Amino acid sequence: MNNTALIFGAGKTGRGFAAHLAFLGGYQIILIDKDHQLVNDLNSTLKYDIQILDREEKSVTINIDGAFYIEDAAWHEAFLTTDLAFTAVFGNNLKDLATSLAPALNKRHVANPTGFLNIITCENLTNAAGVLKNAVKENLVPDKEEWLLNYIGFSESIIFRTCLNATADQSPLTIRSQNFFELPCDGNAIKGDIHVYGLRPLKNFNNQLKRKIYTYNCINAIITYLGAKKGYEQLYEAGNDPEILSIARKAGEEASGALIEEFGFDQQEQQAWKDAAFAKFADKNIPDPIERNAADPVRKLSREDRLIGPALLALRHGIYPEGLIEGIIACFDYRDETDHVSVAEMIQQKGLDVVLMEVCGLTEKEELFRLIKERAIKRSKDGK
Repeated sequence: MNNTALIFGAGKTGRGFAAHLAFLGGYQIILIDKDHQLVNDLNSTLKYDIQILDREEKSVTINIDGAFYIEDAAWHEAFLTTDLAFTAVFGNNLKDLATSLAPALNKRHVANPTGFLNIITCENLTNAAGVLKNAVKENLVPDKEEWLLNYIGFSESIIFRTCLNATADQSPLTIRSQNFFELPCDGNAIKGDIHVYGLRPLKNFNNQLKRKIYTYNCINAIITYLGAKKGYEQLYEAGNDPEILSIARKAGEEASGALIEEFGFDQQEQQAWKDAAFAKFADKNIPDPIERNAADPVRKLSREDRLIGPALLALRHGIYPEGLIEGIIACFDYRDETDHVSVAEMIQQKGLDVVLMEVCGLTEKEELFRLIKERAIKRSKDGK
């Protein structure tokens, strides 16, 4: 087994977090991407800097063994014997990645049939590891499926570290990162023994993942969309606004109460999750644009995501989701410049009922449907 880690996706999370943890754990690094220019730039230097935003002494230069374009089979050689790979390609690219992984896995089956490989997905997509695993199976010869299930682990992770692009006076390859070095992942999906710096395999991972989305992502969304309404450009500006914090803390309490009731989480531990979220989103050392955090509001309004999901869970446990509904209404108002039609325009064109059903996945009989509608109508009458 070699000590080379392959990172699929050489963007901010891939080279700024996954590669960093592997490097700190003593792995050699190979970066793989579909961006020809990025691959060429990385190969021209074979190194890049990671700046830890509020702890300069932890900043480091990452030396890499090479960078490859995803369609270049040269990376297959290292893939045959490694025990570790990460993906950071965005969730909607996982199926395409699977078509590139399958030929390399076919070769690995012949060259290294009893060697364990763990592929850790670092994507902002629920069930990313399952999506990748199923897509890989579809592209493998059927008689290799049992081998895949026994020797190749597909483990989903929870990303907490914020990674940002370089400033104008830095090398374009530099990544600015938050001072955070833990990567929780699905411990039940790991194959064999694996020891990676900062990797924290968890039991009952699905519950922990839901806690992350309904606490961390939820609070982020409340602060982000209320901050956008006030015209803030940076997340920390909204994260230090007393009026916004009042609503966000209320939403955090509602979501946390529901999570504790549903999954039996320890109250103090859940409080620590909330405290960490509020501290991060108020940190002036992390220049994180509101625009980046607010992107794709339609997805974030879906039934199981960070706003509707915890509101439904709160109601299930008799908790009135007042703060959560405020965040939902604020999300309705946000205009994502990458979309042709905002949620507000969808409401104008199709009506609120249709948006609540088609975007939020609610039915007219559900209490949350009624509560959101009542609050939206009241707000409209009040001119807010």
